[in-house]
Amino acid sequence: MLYLAVIFAAALHTVSSQSLSSGCINTLAGVAANPDAAACLNPNALVPLVAGGTDSSVVPVIDSWLSGLCSAPACSNATLQAVVANVTAGCSTELSSSGISPDMSSSLAGLIQQYYPTARQVVCLKDGNTNCVTQTLNNIQSTTGSLSLSNIIGLTTKAPNLPANVTCTNCVKQAYNIINAAYPSLLASAASDLNTQCGASFLDGSTPSGISQSATTNTAPASASSPSSAKSVALQANVFALTISALLVVLSGIALLA
Repeated sequence: MLYLAVIFAAALHTVSSQSLSSGCINTLAGVAANPDAAACLNPNALVPLVAGGTDSSVVPVIDSWLSGLCSAPACSNATLQAVVANVTAGCSTELSSSGISPDMSSSLAGLIQQYYPTARQVVCLKDGNTNCVTQTLNNIQSTTGSLSLSNIIGLTTKAPNLPANVTCTNCVKQAYNIINAAYPSLLASAASDLNTQCGASFLDGSTPSGISQSATTNTAPASASSPSSAKSVALQANVFALTISALLVVLSGIALLA
């Protein structure tokens, strides 16, 4: 949860500061306006990150976004596949720097479909009434200072040095439990470090007291409905880029725990 929370927030800075081509902007705006993608990814909640300044904390916006995302039905495989196909084709220039090409759409969609349920479970964990990603980001802020778009990239390098009261929380433990149950090989190399810092009980597989799952279990059906009209093509494109980036970083970030 710690590493996921940090890189999750860092993704918002990366996309918000990137100059997108007109073709990519049009593609993202079109996907964002599609009711299927909008319903399960809740992109409109990230509008304040695009429209606001770069010096305020990103945590309240992320908390609002995750609240809506977790209470909404999960994305169907068809919706995820359509999003990946459109984005890899329309934003090929931007993605090429990461080694992603349009002909990888099918394999990439398969990976996202595979990891999406686990990632969604992790980002929808709650400790009492507080989302675990929100709690973790707030804990990091108490050590490093405000997590804003202007400083968040530099803070990612400090994640391994955060104190145990940030890394060894009930939220982090349950995130470990979920990922380890689904993909144990990813966390094999992390077990020793976690045992040293957090104690053997951290790895016992039990659900910590007060931790619950807020993700709804139903899945939104993919429809053939027409996209809704966009208020602003550029704004919707940037907002949806933030949404996709944050979600993909959470998905890929699972591997960083290993």
